Amino acid sequence: MDYEAAVDYLRSLSRFGIKPGLERTEALLQSMGNPERSMAHVHIAGTNGKGSVSVMVESALEEAGHVSGLLTSPHLQRYTERIKVGGREISQQQLAELVGEMAPVIARLSENENIGTPTEFEALTAACFEWFMRSGVEIAVVETGLGGTYDSTNVVTPEVSVITHIAMDHMDRLGNTLSEIASNKAGIIKPGVPVVVSPQDPEAMAVIVAKANEVGAEVTVVGMDVPYEPIHMDLDGTTVDVDAPVLGSLRVHTPLVGRHQVTNCATAVAALDVLEGLKGGTISPAAVCSGIGKACHPGRFEVVRKSPYVVILDGAHNLDGAASLAATLHEIAYGLRPRVMVFGTSRDKPVREMLAALVPEVDVVIATAAVGARTGAHDPEFVASVAREMGVEAHAVASACEAVQAGARTASAIGAKSLLVAGSLYLVGEVRGIWRD
Repeated sequence: MDYEAAVDYLRSLSRFGIKPGLERTEALLQSMGNPERSMAHVHIAGTNGKGSVSVMVESALEEAGHVSGLLTSPHLQRYTERIKVGGREISQQQLAELVGEMAPVIARLSENENIGTPTEFEALTAACFEWFMRSGVEIAVVETGLGGTYDSTNVVTPEVSVITHIAMDHMDRLGNTLSEIASNKAGIIKPGVPVVVSPQDPEAMAVIVAKANEVGAEVTVVGMDVPYEPIHMDLDGTTVDVDAPVLGSLRVHTPLVGRHQVTNCATAVAALDVLEGLKGGTISPAAVCSGIGKACHPGRFEVVRKSPYVVILDGAHNLDGAASLAATLHEIAYGLRPRVMVFGTSRDKPVREMLAALVPEVDVVIATAAVGARTGAHDPEFVASVAREMGVEAHAVASACEAVQAGARTASAIGAKSLLVAGSLYLVGEVRGIWRD
């Protein structure tokens, strides 16, 4: 099986959708000898910020000398982006070989009506743990895909659990209230395993604390137990002072941009602080600062070009993400006006509310489709009409690449200082290769 065939095979499993329950993942891993048990884990859930926290924690662990693994989702351009060891992606050949080995195992499980066929993400999770084991990973940073309780990654018992900011998203799967969504995310909390929690709305925090108390998990609340203060923010990154109980007082700089990265940075430090408290002498303050300083997270306020105008890519795939992007544009990139925005989002997202947050920060909207979105994309003509209702010039272009070209022409015509691509990680991934390999 070559790489293209492996990707086609994994994608073919998507026809089984997203199914609740851990029994398929557990059965698949058991059939593979439970590779996930060969390493320690940091398990990270949340609505927004979990990817940023994941890359910061993994980078710091690597800098501290640990053989570290990282599982994230979704990918932007390549499947291999999801699985990394020591900061390096699994190769296409290595992924193809893994999937080829797993296919007969999956076929056998599919014949068992009590188990059924693993889904795409379940198979990828198992492949990731197998690769981590073969690579000698000591500690894996594992980002949930969707939710927590029934996410395929929830088969691990970690050293520490982390819950980043929770907001309204994926209501079709996770619940229609913040409490319901928080309850699902809190499903990663395990008996006796410490949990680090980013600042939350009171409704979400109450659910998380109640779950932690129920199972005897010690809670570290970022901002209370681990105070922090933003020092400086610009297009080159974010500097934060964090006062951690074990690691001490740290001034940390991350190249990730935006006020929300202040909290993400403090959350990463808090998770590493808990780990150091458990392990003792394995994670130094210098490694934390150096590792976080090297962490990168493509497609999250990523500046990919600075001339003749600044090009910014930001997934901003839900209302909370759109609000954070708007705040960053206003606070840090306020001088980059006029601004053209290429925008497309999934059909299950609140497009009116997202545009209401972003439109005050842009001058022209080029609406397009987020190809590959799980639920399909909002129609560009509809998106453009909504933007025009809000008083901004807007045009619809069906193809994402053509939309970027239209955005570039518009930027040149009006003398724009910035071009923004936002609304969907699928959209960002599709167009990122225009500027980046």
